Amino acid sequence: MAKIFGYRAKDRNGQVLTGSILAESESAVADHIREKGYFITQIKEEGGARFYNAFIDHLRSSSLKEISILCRLFATMINAGLPLIASLDVLIAQTNNRRMKKALQNVYKKVKEGETLSRSLGDYPTIFPNLMVNMVEVGEVGGLLDDVLNRLANHFEKEHKLNEKIKSALTYPTVVSAMASVSVVFILTFVLPTFVQMFDNLKMELPLLTRILLATSNILHKYALFLIAFIVVGTYGIRIAYQRESSRKMIDKLILSIPVVGMLSRKIGIARFSRTLSTLLHGGVPIITALDVVKKTTGNLSIMEALEQAQAGIKEGMALASTLAQSKVFTPMVIQMVSIGEESGALDKMLEKIADFYESDVDDIVGRLSSIIEPVIIGTLGIVIGLIVISIMIPIFDIITNPGDL
Repeated sequence: MAKIFGYRAKDRNGQVLTGSILAESESAVADHIREKGYFITQIKEEGGARFYNAFIDHLRSSSLKEISILCRLFATMINAGLPLIASLDVLIAQTNNRRMKKALQNVYKKVKEGETLSRSLGDYPTIFPNLMVNMVEVGEVGGLLDDVLNRLANHFEKEHKLNEKIKSALTYPTVVSAMASVSVVFILTFVLPTFVQMFDNLKMELPLLTRILLATSNILHKYALFLIAFIVVGTYGIRIAYQRESSRKMIDKLILSIPVVGMLSRKIGIARFSRTLSTLLHGGVPIITALDVVKKTTGNLSIMEALEQAQAGIKEGMALASTLAQSKVFTPMVIQMVSIGEESGALDKMLEKIADFYESDVDDIVGRLSSIIEPVIIGTLGIVIGLIVISIMIPIFDIITNPGDL
């Protein structure tokens, strides 16, 4: 399924025309409108369809591992001298992902009709990343498509490994935290209420800890559905707010300011920036165009803004290192190494070394955090369960030791 785009255009008589089109991308909409002889004035996703489009994007996005395998197989066939059309035909047969297979079938048709490979891939931005489209375009122009595809395969493999390391480190703490929260809520909601009636019948004075726990249990028991709805709506509201530039900027700055999390987020962003920019520059993509692609891969709005400032500075004749230094986002080591790379004419190689260093550093940090978080979560769970048990046992011991006071 495609996205819904609204358009505004003029015909030969100057009459304004508006409407909506279901299409894969803005370029596909533009081609469709131009074929009718209209002059385009505006194309944008319709506001009422944002949730639908976001949902479709999520369904249609392809994994980095799949893209890496695709690039590797594609490069092997091109290097072996197989024609482009025949290579695409093999890729379609080899691909198990139905969404990617459908996209490749459409790419095959467009290339067969005379369209360039990069332009055809660009019509499916949720499946083929911008990095891939730009690199393929360079490979087509320079006649080095196999080399470009091999480098893309290496890039996406390393990006996939970095993401998997982060996910694997967070999986265990997340699962344990979720199970612990469910267990505590279950005890407070369904187990503790059985003791409330007993304590009420005895009309005994309860300790403060027990009263707090029973009050919490009472709130959870009465307002469980309301609390669940509040959490769901709140989570959705945060996601919606994150889509707004002003809110996202504030959230990203907040993340960067958190001592450990901020440092980790910054290093992940720098690693992605360095790896992607190195890949693009090595492929011959101009630095202004490369930065335009790179800023979409960092995952942090503060870093994106720093790269936009770098683009503006380079257009005015400044060096990349100087523009990055002004942003206060990149570390002194990165700025120094970028400066050396620019002076030596080996910026792509220097950026690759930066990426290797920070990816290794992120791996070490994630490993240490994982080893620290696990005992902290288990210890916290033990304390919470212990407090629950103590709060129940104290009045029961009072009943046993002082039966005459009841």
